[in-house]
Amino acid sequence: MNNRLLRSMKLNQRYLQKLKTRTTLIQAALELMGEEKGLGELSLREVAGEAGIVPAAFYRHFKNMEELGLAVVDDMGGKLRIILRDARKSGAYRAALRGSLDLFFGYVNKNRLLFRFLSREKTGGNKRIRKAIRIEMSFIASELAADMRMPKSIPFSDIEFVSEMIVSNAFNMSNEYLDAEKNDEKELRRIKIKTLKQLRLIFIGGIRAKRIKRKKGGSPNP
Repeated sequence: MNNRLLRSMKLNQRYLQKLKTRTTLIQAALELMGEEKGLGELSLREVAGEAGIVPAAFYRHFKNMEELGLAVVDDMGGKLRIILRDARKSGAYRAALRGSLDLFFGYVNKNRLLFRFLSREKTGGNKRIRKAIRIEMSFIASELAADMRMPKSIPFSDIEFVSEMIVSNAFNMSNEYLDAEKNDEKELRRIKIKTLKQLRLIFIGGIRAKRIKRKKGGSPNP
């Protein structure tokens, strides 16, 4: 085995270890926040201790707690966009919307602490994290709008506007979903159906309202 290959293997091992520790730090922060605490209530030393590393090692991964919070938002956005993108490949709008919601709530259920964090920080005290959450939701909405198979007569700006409302509503309903008991399948199903109906009404009502406004000579944008 030559020296170049050995160096490459060592670099890969270091990278994987760094990635593992980074993930451990993020999970430690989420665990410490649990259902109630905000990111601002945690200390760097507290998170490092929960992750099993010395406080100085924290700085190899994040400059401060704010940067850790931003990483949580970024990871969520990337993973969720991939999940929902795959669901929308199924085709027709109705089937894709239902499939996307099933996967969305499945992701919420598997990442309960993450979505509790998002719910709190979306209106929390850190401006950069609030902005990062809005940006990620906007990215999700833009991809949803781009994937919708709509008549060419409907401007993309209208579809994007409605998509933003759909995404915002879905994230809001995730709070109700998390408040339900994990094993209460009847209640969880009720919330899913309720959300699906709301999103369809938002879509139909939003597009119709835009069309009516244009017919009356108004601007298509709010």
